[in-house]
Amino acid sequence: MERQANNAEQPSKNPIGQSLVARRATGPRTPQGKQRCKSNAIQHGIFSKVVVLKSEPQADFDALLGGLRKDLQPVGTLEEILVEKLAALLWRSRRLYMAEAAEIRRRAEFVEWDGKERDREQAAGLPQFSCNRGLIRWIANPVALRACLDLLGELKDGIEVRGFEPKLDTTVLIKLYGDYDEENYYQPLFHSYLLWSRAASFSAEECEQRGLPSPEQSKEGFLGEVKEAIKRLRNYEKEHEKIVSSKLGLESLRHTVPDTPVLDRLLRYETTLERATDRLLNQLERLQRMRLGKPVLPPINLNLTAS
Repeated sequence: MERQANNAEQPSKNPIGQSLVARRATGPRTPQGKQRCKSNAIQHGIFSKVVVLKSEPQADFDALLGGLRKDLQPVGTLEEILVEKLAALLWRSRRLYMAEAAEIRRRAEFVEWDGKERDREQAAGLPQFSCNRGLIRWIANPVALRACLDLLGELKDGIEVRGFEPKLDTTVLIKLYGDYDEENYYQPLFHSYLLWSRAASFSAEECEQRGLPSPEQSKEGFLGEVKEAIKRLRNYEKEHEKIVSSKLGLESLRHTVPDTPVLDRLLRYETTLERATDRLLNQLERLQRMRLGKPVLPPINLNLTAS
């Protein structure tokens, strides 16, 4: 009797008996068991691992899914799957708005950078200075304007240290104004240099006899004109920066709306997601009404053909 009792306590290894037990299993019956099994579809979801990219936070998607489950209270595998599909659609909508924001930021926040790149490319593509009547003609380009200021500074520093040196000085002047031309009104400083340097080539006695300024006075006179030219270009640079800044502000505002091709693509994708979301909510509502024994209207199907 004791041996029989011990055998009765051991689980049956008979496959037929196990099959009968499995056939009689009806799932969880207690509220606690039902609550534990309720999230099985979430734990083994078929969408969450596919929808969420590596660069996206899985915790945010899980929070979205948990909120939808709390609001919609799905029961059964099919309702759980529909809720998870709804979470996937809303996650895609989130991604859509992030893509729209990125497109706007790309265009609006990098307007200044793009403008500077265009200026640099334009400056790099300018022809040789002696062939384009000098760099001074291109001062609307900030890079060329800065190069002009650097050349004038080089000319001023050189004359202050060593005085007039026609071979070196004219090289700088040609870069600024191109080859010398008496009728070229872009070359006032070039004209002045020729006059002042010639006057400085005479000795002090010759200058006094001819009524010319002394070599030192000629040097100071030309340096004064160089400083005035630098001052004018710096004032122009400040005004130019103000105008460019205002234009960049307006350009940034213009780019707060994506270009037409990008906008059309985003809107089409948004429309597709909204239609899919509406259909999914309708399916879920019908399924839940059927489960609760509420009346369900028959679906309306329209087939349109264009003749």
